Amino acid sequence: MKFKHITIAILILFTAVGCTENFDELEKDPVALSANPAGQLTFTQLCMSGDGFYQWRTNLIYSGGFVQHYAGAWNVTEFGSKFKKNDGYATALWRNGYQNELKNVIDILEKTSGEPSMVNMNAVAKIMKVMVAQRITDIYGDIPYSEAGLGFSQGIVTPKYDKQEDIYTSFFKDLDEANSQLNAGGGAIKGDLFYNGDIAKWKKLANTLRLRLGMRISEVKPAEAEKQVKAALQAGVFESNLDNCIMKHLDATFNDDPASIDFRGNGLAYALVGNENGDHFSTLVIDYLRDNGDPRLSMYATPKTTSSLAWGAPVQPGESLYEGVKPGLFQWEVPMGASSTSGIQDYFKKKTTPFLHVSYSETQLLLAEAAFRGWVAGSAADYYKKGVEAGIKQLEIYGATPASQASINTYLTAKPLVAGKEKEQIATQLWITYIFNSIEAYSNWRRTGFPKLIPITNSDSETGGVTPTRLYYPNDEAQKNEVNYAEALSRMGGTNDWLNKVWWDKN
Repeated sequence: MKFKHITIAILILFTAVGCTENFDELEKDPVALSANPAGQLTFTQLCMSGDGFYQWRTNLIYSGGFVQHYAGAWNVTEFGSKFKKNDGYATALWRNGYQNELKNVIDILEKTSGEPSMVNMNAVAKIMKVMVAQRITDIYGDIPYSEAGLGFSQGIVTPKYDKQEDIYTSFFKDLDEANSQLNAGGGAIKGDLFYNGDIAKWKKLANTLRLRLGMRISEVKPAEAEKQVKAALQAGVFESNLDNCIMKHLDATFNDDPASIDFRGNGLAYALVGNENGDHFSTLVIDYLRDNGDPRLSMYATPKTTSSLAWGAPVQPGESLYEGVKPGLFQWEVPMGASSTSGIQDYFKKKTTPFLHVSYSETQLLLAEAAFRGWVAGSAADYYKKGVEAGIKQLEIYGATPASQASINTYLTAKPLVAGKEKEQIATQLWITYIFNSIEAYSNWRRTGFPKLIPITNSDSETGGVTPTRLYYPNDEAQKNEVNYAEALSRMGGTNDWLNKVWWDKN
């Protein structure tokens, strides 16, 4: 109930505050929240990447540790690599994502339904509802969706847990409706920090999300997946990096108390800075980039400062400048110390660091897989090249020195899509393009099984080295929503265990 009270208190506090249309106004109005749809849209968009509470726990520690984007920090290693349970970490997205995000977009839907001047706001709320709920259901499995957020308007305080299959059916319906609704006469989209009310951009986002979710169910319902992918492509998906869904953050002071988080800044950047000085990529990331001559290596990582050959000695001529931390090791356990490994570039750790939600790179890589499966026209190899190139160029939004076109072309020529390895190569490139959005990387890894992770052999792993396949529900759901909680568990293996699988995970 704590988070509900926080949200209600903020809503009351800012009822009289006008909604913001740009970052200058946002800076004057720190929370930019009012009890109207525009203010709630702003607040929800800020929360999705500005919530340091769950960006640290769900995105960095668990998802980033599970898929081995990161390694070395105490909490990433202890919980994300050794697979130890921490209820506060495991339930962070459920609590904050549900209370601060899902309930707000549902409230927008309630307020804008049937209003001719707010047709576009209603469509955007449908897209936002899918974006928010997709992360929650993909992490936990069955969740309240059809009855979620209706406690105030309809008195539903114990919402049913919908089957994930049914939730995905609703996702496709909502995205299709949103794409059809959006039109020049449907009213202004106010409070929009993603696209500043650009209707064409929102239509592309709806269709690109439909593509993502269509591919997400590719292993469990391939015929339906093919149908949705084709429909998304026909309706119009992202066409370049200019279409990317990016949250541009502001300088903000963070506090790890969820009641006082300032959502304006980048929550993951806040986590990386405060993460026990453990801002290191894993050996899986560094070795892949280095060994393949990927131009993104120096864009992502800093060179190590100490030789791995002798303690305290400078890096020797000919010695690799880039080394990761092996998953399962603490940074102080690395031979010759943490300074003999690469760090994360500083521009990823600023409060003003942008957050990339959905990208053109992801779009092209998913289409490469769809083409490989024979679902869409075009060459899988061509989609793949465009996806990889876009993934390199998208790093420029963070302040990375742009890779030269010559270096990109050299890389693409040397590392084309290889017959017989298509699914592994595409999934691995998605894993790279999803760095800093490890929640999505974790979902795609569960769907595809790629990349092949480094085995965890730590004797104190709580799962015997088996990577969890979901996060578990908050235990207090057993008291607050007992009947629906028990029904959901009966469909998901009978216990609230993180080794049970979500519906679409058939890998």
